[in-house]
Amino acid sequence: MTPTGRPDRRWTRVGVAAVVACGVCCAVPLIAVLSGIGVVASLGAVLEVVEWLSVALAVLALGGAALLWLRRRRRQACQVPDRVVSLGMPGPTRRAPR
Repeated sequence: MTPTGRPDRRWTRVGVAAVVACGVCCAVPLIAVLSGIGVVASLGAVLEVVEWLSVALAVLALGGAALLWLRRRRRQACQVPDRVVSLGMPGPTRRAPR
């Protein structure tokens, strides 16, 4: 900050560039997905084959995602820790003779 309380122009430019970069980074994938959905929907309206194909591809994609999710959960559940974990159990005690 300058003595007058106004931010330096360079930091203002950096802030504006960061906002623009963030917007572009988030907007491009969203636009690509939405345009892909629009293309498939318009082709499905014209051609009946594309309609069934898009349904089959959607079911295949969801099934594949579910399979990957289950494999990841099972792999994480079966992992063994790298080190021994102390549970704070007491040691064995000797009994007094009767």
